[in-house]
Amino acid sequence: MQNSPQESLPPFRSISSKPMRFLNLILGSFWVFLTLFFLTGLIFLLTISLNETRLDEAGTIVLSLVFSIILLGIAILLIYSKNKMFTTTIIDEKGIRYLNKFNGRIVKEIPWNSFVKREKLKHYFEPQKYDVTSVRPSKSFYDQFYWPVMIDGKVIAHNDAFLGRHFFVMLYANRAELIRTFLLGIKHYRPDITIDPIIYTDHYINPKTFTIDKKQRLKVEIIGGLLCILIFALLCYFIVE
Repeated sequence: MQNSPQESLPPFRSISSKPMRFLNLILGSFWVFLTLFFLTGLIFLLTISLNETRLDEAGTIVLSLVFSIILLGIAILLIYSKNKMFTTTIIDEKGIRYLNKFNGRIVKEIPWNSFVKREKLKHYFEPQKYDVTSVRPSKSFYDQFYWPVMIDGKVIAHNDAFLGRHFFVMLYANRAELIRTFLLGIKHYRPDITIDPIIYTDHYINPKTFTIDKKQRLKVEIIGGLLCILIFALLCYFIVE
């Protein structure tokens, strides 16, 4: 008597994201520094005389306008993202939860039973072959996962990069484990949902045992890092020359 696919799967264990504290602190501090830089610059332009700025009146007005627009953009981003920021991703037997640990608020919940087939999603272009797909945006190191969910009676495309969405919590140290648990959770709780096989390949996950080939992943990351250093060194060389 053959075992069912669910019986042959490894056990599902819940997981919570672990932030890269040092890198997140650097990235968060960068945003704070950037905001203070433009704010200080605007105050300087508005309070110091033209002789001290060494700019004519038109230049001062233009620069003040640029600084004001940038600060306004940062303010709009903060207001828009205020209720969407989360620091922690939890994947358990209920589904996926996004929490903001700074205020103790649950930002969003995506239960397993909210996952739906891609056929139920309205398509403007040719529909994807699989329910769960991933796309790597240009100029990004991380791929975005997309799958349809039903929320308040509407089918929408949910996306998740398995990264934090907060200025001081952007990167997760256990992103690969989160992705692995996400895929395993689908197999356990929603075996009817199909997954693009390329996702397993891109993240070095064995689709049968759900083990992560960490050696191969580390090897590729080292090679990629060395290539980036080489390209940066060549650019510096030609710029200096």
